[in-house]
Amino acid sequence: MPEPSEAPVGEVVARHELDLDRLKDALGLLGVVPCSWCKKFFRRSDPGALFDAGELVCYGCIPEWWPQRCAQLSIKDRETLESKLVFWLRSQHHAEIFKDPAKLPESSLQELHLIANCLECRGTGKLMGNERCRYCEGRGTVWVIVSRKQA
Repeated sequence: MPEPSEAPVGEVVARHELDLDRLKDALGLLGVVPCSWCKKFFRRSDPGALFDAGELVCYGCIPEWWPQRCAQLSIKDRETLESKLVFWLRSQHHAEIFKDPAKLPESSLQELHLIANCLECRGTGKLMGNERCRYCEGRGTVWVIVSRKQA
């Protein structure tokens, strides 16, 4: 029979889970929230740390998260979220848009690489009047690149 100070394993685990839940609630009150993908905590007030896709995803998880997430979405929902992601990457991480793959920086200089529908023609390659889209050169897609920071 266990000594009174030795609680059963199930009780110990339950107590630890309760303590963790309380800690997470306290962090939330301080404006600290976890990435839904890697579970690391970030300040909500830190611009560019988290992308809000209905679930919060940290910048570091975007390359792994996005391919899996977009495969789960309808075409319309994917296009909507993809354009939101591209705007976020441009405004928060200084992403550049390239319409010609031959002009991409070397892969060693790229921190993040994403192929997205052109925001101007919405992936059709055509503008008003059936004119070829000048923003994507009629491809319907663009390359979104965040360059590595040089030390």
